Amino acid sequence: MGILSTAGASALSGCTYDDSCYDERLCLTPPKALCDGDPAKATALDECGVFVSEQGDDTSAGTKDAPVKTLQHAIGLAAHGRGRGEPPTRRVYACGGSFEEKIALPSGVDLWGGRLCDDGDDWSYEGSFGGPDHPTIIAPPAGIPLRVITGEEDDTTSMVFGVRVKAADASADDGKSSIAMILSAGARAIVRESDILAGDGKNGEPGEDAPSFRASSGVVGNNGADACTADAAPGALPVVTVCDDGVESRGGYGGDGGLDTGGDGVSGLPEAVGNPPNLGRGGSGAFDMPCTAGEEGAVGADAQRAAGATSPGLLGVDGWVGVRGEDGKRGGVGQGGGGGGGGRGRDDNNACPTGRPQGGAAGGSGGSGGCGGKGGQGGDYGGASIAIVALQGSAITVEAGSKVLGGKGGDGGVGGTGQWGGLGVAGGNGGRAFQIEASRGCRGGFGGRGGRGGDAGGGLGGHSLGIGSVGASVAIVEKATVLPGEAGKGGLGGNAAQESNAGQANDGTALFWFRFDEQDPEPPR
Repeated sequence: MGILSTAGASALSGCTYDDSCYDERLCLTPPKALCDGDPAKATALDECGVFVSEQGDDTSAGTKDAPVKTLQHAIGLAAHGRGRGEPPTRRVYACGGSFEEKIALPSGVDLWGGRLCDDGDDWSYEGSFGGPDHPTIIAPPAGIPLRVITGEEDDTTSMVFGVRVKAADASADDGKSSIAMILSAGARAIVRESDILAGDGKNGEPGEDAPSFRASSGVVGNNGADACTADAAPGALPVVTVCDDGVESRGGYGGDGGLDTGGDGVSGLPEAVGNPPNLGRGGSGAFDMPCTAGEEGAVGADAQRAAGATSPGLLGVDGWVGVRGEDGKRGGVGQGGGGGGGGRGRDDNNACPTGRPQGGAAGGSGGSGGCGGKGGQGGDYGGASIAIVALQGSAITVEAGSKVLGGKGGDGGVGGTGQWGGLGVAGGNGGRAFQIEASRGCRGGFGGRGGRGGDAGGGLGGHSLGIGSVGASVAIVEKATVLPGEAGKGGLGGNAAQESNAGQANDGTALFWFRFDEQDPEPPR
């Protein structure tokens, strides 16, 4: 309970009771403290609290006859005093009615809502609380309706009585969750005869798909020089594909054309994982036998589907932060084709014409490989629906007659799909022969196709909780109602069949109370 004021009593001490004494408490010696009674039963007095009504005016004094209009202004007056040296009352009396505002209530300031204050009423509870019939409704169109923050004094507790706190759907700061009440670190509150109601969370957005067109394809290899154009014809220069992530695929050099022996082609890059045989290797140059073509480059590795979100997320000052699905990885780049072997010019049965160079033809360079496809983006998390969030070191007690209800958590978003890898392309032609087969240059190999980008994981389903806490003290007394609604479903993995759980995220949790500090959460992505 808050710190209650006894202002005004001392000036009346020593009053002798007679027929003119309008209040027995003021005529005792010494008098009883004016504000020591249970506010749920005692008469509401100007000395004991600040009064607020829909029909009030924030320029008024906040007395019973001149109430203020907004809850937050009333809370400020109750916490710091009305001025002119008046001590803080640390109590707000609120009429039944609707207040579309977000409020911050310091620990130690009480909010007594649901008062009867129409014309002719005396701001009483008629002896017992009739909150379900005329509560103070706190229901802003956006944001978190009620925050209890640390007060100026340690270990003070706020009473929240006779109110209905209703969060709008998807109204928290993340634009997806709905949270009705947050206790900041170290804050303390009691909820009595009140309803704390979360709205529904919003479904998470699907992760963005990678481009529907293929990634960049390779480049056609260069052709080799013809025979009899040089004594040592250099092999065709390599071609390079530079992908947008900076990774390169390079076709191999063509083999040189020589006089008696052709040079070998160079293998394409990058080397295939495990260096498998007959992939991307350069062809052999002519000697006893004609040259051979370069080998086709290895295909880039397809990325696997990424994982769906599994962590329960984190609680913080803005409420709950969920977890997106993992983004898909990029596919591997295709290996460049090997360069073709070079030819030889001289032979016992033939030679290039007199007066011309005597070298054989050069080999063509390998074509470069295609780039790996981009991965899809992870599905977004579904919004949570949490009636009360209690942060580190705070304390919340839910007493009889109260309802604390979660709504529906939003479904997690599906993961985005990956991009197809770029195509590998042909190597360059070898140079033409002159009369004998051994003098020709050989063709470069095809570049390998780029791997497909990975499909992304689904986003976490939104929780539905009566209370979510982290490092907080929570007490729920008998006859208090604390219940969840329906949790959101975890998002599917990108490009996954409905019946498949590949890449699917965890469903949200539906519990009356969930302690996040008992988990080992991964950080949100």
